[in-house]
Amino acid sequence: MLDGTMDLYPNLRRVITGHDADGKSVVMIDDLCHYSGAGTDGFRFQDIWSHRVLPIQIEATEDDPTGKPFQPGVIENGIFVRVSDVPPFKPGDTPYMHRTNSVDYLHVLEGEITMLLSEGVEPVILRKGDTILQRATDHAWVNHTDRHCRLLIVMIAGRATEALEKLIGKVPLWDPAGRAKAEEA
Repeated sequence: MLDGTMDLYPNLRRVITGHDADGKSVVMIDDLCHYSGAGTDGFRFQDIWSHRVLPIQIEATEDDPTGKPFQPGVIENGIFVRVSDVPPFKPGDTPYMHRTNSVDYLHVLEGEITMLLSEGVEPVILRKGDTILQRATDHAWVNHTDRHCRLLIVMIAGRATEALEKLIGKVPLWDPAGRAKAEEA
């Protein structure tokens, strides 16, 4: 059963600027984001934009990189900007502990979420207005409330240093199905 957040969390409008053939600044896209998982009580994602290379190459216009079904995971190069609606944690579920080879900025827009870290480390509770910077740390997200939590997420491709990998092991590319694969050297 849905928890009523569909009314609170509608499909997001995004406005993307660009340039016309004369170099004049124009609105390239003024439309709603593709809403993966809309109408469900599970995770829901709205990708706002992404870049596949850093530094970002700014073209006059470009195709919408988010105009296809949701693609979970971390890109090897570039950046993702998305909004995620995290459902309440269901009894009996196991938190998905994972780490990613990225630097992630998460800002709580609505609700509350708990970040679990390594065993023995105190969980961190984030509430509306809180921001966290995730840096290839082992973590899981658990929503202990009865409503979805809405997060603004900016994921930037990263590379763990050799010194860090000696300490924590090879940092895998994220696989949301739980089949993490070590990144090829």
